[in-house]
Amino acid sequence: MQQSGLFGLTEHLERLSRHGDPLEVLEARVDFEFFRPWLVDGLGYGDGAKGGRPPFDPVSMFNALILQAQHDLSDARTEFMIRDRLSWMRFLGFIRESAVTAASAADGRQLRRLVSPENTGSEVWADTACRSQRNERWLADRMLTSRIHRRKPAGRPMPRNVARANAKKSAIRAAVEHVFAHQKTRFGLLIRTIGLARAEAKPTLANLAYKFDRLVFHERRRSMG
Repeated sequence: MQQSGLFGLTEHLERLSRHGDPLEVLEARVDFEFFRPWLVDGLGYGDGAKGGRPPFDPVSMFNALILQAQHDLSDARTEFMIRDRLSWMRFLGFIRESAVTAASAADGRQLRRLVSPENTGSEVWADTACRSQRNERWLADRMLTSRIHRRKPAGRPMPRNVARANAKKSAIRAAVEHVFAHQKTRFGLLIRTIGLARAEAKPTLANLAYKFDRLVFHERRRSMG
């Protein structure tokens, strides 16, 4: 039996969608980002000045609590179900796509490789390297909303409204940047190989190791009460 994608994950998720994943319907109907300000305020997150492990995304944790309440599960059982059920993992979010290129390749050209039909959101968040007229047209043709950072005009100060918009986007993108920071500081990710096939192995394993680190962190926090 042949499997498509990494361990056949893409094919499994497509079948879940075809059979009617109720969590996809829930995510499409409810704007969970609406709750973010209250969650952040209630959790009392610091500004990160003291360092330490970045906090998990509050909306993802809120969604996990919703699943727990819907199924009347204990903390331990909730964690097991999240790891065991693909529909729950998709609802809560994890690393889904990655692309490996030579150092000379432009980051912005990888956007089309990473934005796929399996992504359940209609908004695309990325840094300024991905902003181009070509990418903006490609997203618009697919009914996707661009939330890509805007560049500072050459030789001119950044307009105040653009700076404010970029700051709001950064608050969302920070959750993804935490993944990169964790991988760079813990795993190094300095790749010295000949050929992209070998180079691709290290970030793929780093993605898996990151998920394992998150699991260990949750286990330790649960055991400490």
